[in-house]
Amino acid sequence: MLFHYKKSQIRQAVSVALNMLAIPVILYLFQHFFKDQLDFEKIYDVVKKGAIAVAVVLAVILAWLLKRRDKFEIYVTEKEFYSHHPIFEEWCFRISPLDIVAIEHKLNIGSGYMTNINVQMKNGEVHQLCMNYPYSRKNLYGALKQVNPKIQLPSNANTFNHQRKRK
Repeated sequence: MLFHYKKSQIRQAVSVALNMLAIPVILYLFQHFFKDQLDFEKIYDVVKKGAIAVAVVLAVILAWLLKRRDKFEIYVTEKEFYSHHPIFEEWCFRISPLDIVAIEHKLNIGSGYMTNINVQMKNGEVHQLCMNYPYSRKNLYGALKQVNPKIQLPSNANTFNHQRKRK
């Protein structure tokens, strides 16, 4: 394998669990620093209810992550460029690196900022790369270039070209 990155949802579940454990600490700090304020009891009651709501939502997310046991994975071999996202199908594909023409970084400016990475294929198809995980795009592009030296790559793996969004 020329490039491989994998992240399980167990790691994300641990992160959610740590956030859940921080809630009582935040409540304690809130109580410690603001107990002398006017109407503290009323404010603390609202904050406590909000913290409980957040804890319940985080518990549901934690249970969902532990139940699914899916993972994000992206790899490059001599014959295959594979991407699997556990939630979004548009970031899932299995293609030949030899069929890739270019990889483009886009920053669309319009009613907001939208960045995406497009993989342009010989047959006109376009696949998008997920940017939500900290894999090295530089190493990924290096592996793709090793298999297919004709691929046009961005000049910098971490920058995006500005493009005005058309209405």
